[in-house]
Amino acid sequence: MINYQELKKLGLTDKEAKIYLTSLQRGPETAPALAKLAEVVRPTAYVVYENLIKKGLMSTFTKGKKTYYLSEPPEHLVTLLRLRKQKIDEIERELNKIIPELEAMANIKGEKPKVQVFEGTKGLKAISEKMFKIKTKEVRSFIPLDEMFGLFEEKDHVETITKRRLEKKIKSKVLYTRKKGPLPNATDKKLLREAKHIPADKYPLKAGIDIFANAIAMYSFKGKIMGVFIENEYLAQTMKTIFDLCWNYYKEDKKETEK
Repeated sequence: MINYQELKKLGLTDKEAKIYLTSLQRGPETAPALAKLAEVVRPTAYVVYENLIKKGLMSTFTKGKKTYYLSEPPEHLVTLLRLRKQKIDEIERELNKIIPELEAMANIKGEKPKVQVFEGTKGLKAISEKMFKIKTKEVRSFIPLDEMFGLFEEKDHVETITKRRLEKKIKSKVLYTRKKGPLPNATDKKLLREAKHIPADKYPLKAGIDIFANAIAMYSFKGKIMGVFIENEYLAQTMKTIFDLCWNYYKEDKKETEK
């Protein structure tokens, strides 16, 4: 059986719902009688009657010297709902007009970096996907190869990253560590890749970092597998500068051979 709580979902107040439902069940009643049946104090009831009349859910008629209150048919509730929807649509339109101004106000104290945290191997792959959605010509990377390939198979990396990077014609610069020493042909023009090996004992890398466009992606391959994606022009530019300093001033030992 329907109770007044159901009617409240249409935007009626507690007392409006009680009086409307009581009137619907009882039919025409005088103001005092309807208030008593609905268990609403008389002074408050008169205010409620007026509100329901304004909403088109109640009407009055006079018989003799008495005024009777009568609820309108239930289909009027549908009209009420439509009016509420129209009002919400109007509010939404007005809100959309001022959103640009509100966003500008939010950035008054400076641009706020967008930061997202991802967990697990699927999370790391989701971060990698962002490189292909953001327009970029080059990606700079710090990579601990032993840690990365300890979590992902090399074939998987080639399929999900390298091939897609080539499809997008994104160049790659990599500073990497590997316990066995440098990889043969790590630098490969066909793969649009330049790479330098750095000794892990001198410069240990414990996490991977990609820098591209206005974004930084960081990957933890051990312990709690997680990644952080940061989108901010100034942070990304600073990380690019740090990478370029490392790249330009570190001279790879060409005499090193794979053990």
